[in-house]
Amino acid sequence: MFSEMKRYMTYRVRYLFDSICDVIYSFIFITGIIVIVDSKAPINILYFFTYYLITNVILLANEELEYEIRTNQYMNIKTTKQTTLMIYIYRSGPYFIWSALIFLTSVSLAQVFFKGKWLFPTLTVLEVTLMLIVNGVVALVLYILAIKLTERFKRVSVFLHLMNTLMLFYSGLVFPVPFFTYANVLDFIVGI
Repeated sequence: MFSEMKRYMTYRVRYLFDSICDVIYSFIFITGIIVIVDSKAPINILYFFTYYLITNVILLANEELEYEIRTNQYMNIKTTKQTTLMIYIYRSGPYFIWSALIFLTSVSLAQVFFKGKWLFPTLTVLEVTLMLIVNGVVALVLYILAIKLTERFKRVSVFLHLMNTLMLFYSGLVFPVPFFTYANVLDFIVGI
């Protein structure tokens, strides 16, 4: 995993302008969501973090795989001993770390403007473990599905952005909705 982290950070440095724009976009996105959400109710930062990590890791993997397909680097991946899926499972670590750092930096900077806006539920070790297992399984299934769709259809970024938008508004992780959602499943698991 260290080699994948080094490769990804080298990629981010090589495309520094793109990386800076990505960080600025994420900061604007995260603070924009905070402003849009009802100002009287605090935001469940754990659920927002869950949404952001799952969707951003998937979108980063898709972006890189589509780039490799367009530039014929995908053929090099196909000739290695490992499958494309396993290579991208390894790459999910750096994507996760990058996304978590961007999110935490954005929330830290936004804290200056939105004090008292966060709700972070107190969880027991068992509840944290259950949350990690459930979110890990859901994230892994969605991640594998995105990789397989990208391999099959070559260009699925628009579809994945559509799914990202649907998850943003209808998963219950960021915006409250009047029907049963993924957030209700997590609430049931942790007893909130």
